[in-house]
Amino acid sequence: MDLGLKGKVAVIFGGTTGIGAAAALRFAKEGCQVAVCSHNPEKVATFQKRAAEAGYPDVIAEQVNGMVYQEVEAFADRVVKKFGRIDIWLNSAGGNKHGPLHTLPEETFREIIDLNLTSCFFGIKAAAKYMVPQKGGAIISISSLSSKQPVDYRITYGAAKAGVNLLTVGAAAELAPYGIRVNAVAPGVIDTVLSQKAIYDNGEYTMALIPMRRAGKPEEIGDVIVCMASERFSYMTGAVVSVDGGKGIVEDTDLVWTTPWNQ
Repeated sequence: MDLGLKGKVAVIFGGTTGIGAAAALRFAKEGCQVAVCSHNPEKVATFQKRAAEAGYPDVIAEQVNGMVYQEVEAFADRVVKKFGRIDIWLNSAGGNKHGPLHTLPEETFREIIDLNLTSCFFGIKAAAKYMVPQKGGAIISISSLSSKQPVDYRITYGAAKAGVNLLTVGAAAELAPYGIRVNAVAPGVIDTVLSQKAIYDNGEYTMALIPMRRAGKPEEIGDVIVCMASERFSYMTGAVVSVDGGKGIVEDTDLVWTTPWNQ
């Protein structure tokens, strides 16, 4: 299926690893002009090498501090100066630090909120600067299943992602009159750095909680993101789409597998 993305300009904010990187390469495969940024210079260099090896040497990758709006805005300005516009903006910056609430340092709390929620606000603001005048565009943010089902010792992360959900819905309402769609994807357990302990140290337990009995791949989330950014989804805005192998749909996943019709 032709998604009609050839020639579109896609910005991946925080997209040098994991889901962001997978989405960036998928956009490049669809013929988009792609610009990626990250705060970590080593990750930027590694992604540039990966993109070149995949056959996309023209993908732009820059070091940008996503916690400073002026840097995010300046990055967007440079993208527009080079490509003339921004059609798609993916907010994929994020991270987590574990710990119970009653002992979590204030600076850690603020860091988790900034990494996941403030960065999303900065991304939407920077994208809207150009999408409003051009009266069109698609903004997508990475949320999480944790925004709906918080996990012990990761509650601040879940709260930040819940904020991403509400920010998505609110921005969608504000920007719809300008032809801008704003949506989010809420992945479950995906094979990235954030989920390595759950997958590789506690794999049997973790997979037992997922009806599909496996972790997702970053590329599977990337495919969803690319489709959502296309005009095939032209009437969808303000949605938070779960992509979690069924983890969020049932309380007792074993029941699904022990009924007579599955034996």
